[in-house]
Amino acid sequence: MWETEMAEALAAEFGLQVAAQAQLTNVILETDCQTLTSKLVAAGSIHTEVGIICRNIRKLLGEMGQGSWQFSPREGNKAAHIMCHSETRWNESMIWFDRPPMFLVDQIESDNVTATPD
Repeated sequence: MWETEMAEALAAEFGLQVAAQAQLTNVILETDCQTLTSKLVAAGSIHTEVGIICRNIRKLLGEMGQGSWQFSPREGNKAAHIMCHSETRWNESMIWFDRPPMFLVDQIESDNVTATPD
């Protein structure tokens, strides 16, 4: 459990650092890791490596205006899971802002169609 939680926390922190460098505001961090969501709520009282990262995540979100986080069921973002399991599709780090890679377009469109409004 700890390794998954740590990986989720580090990925979230890195994503927020990229968003901050791009000067994005009002960022919503979504994760399908319920324990990470809980630790983000209680970040001030958790004295572990994950707790330190969670405090930094909260700080980064606070610096982005109305930044927030929420739990999102795994079914809500299948595109993220396709990317996680397709590490062999590329041999360098990539960040997409304007257009997703072609192998994700169909899934992203499907996610948007099946997403339920708040």
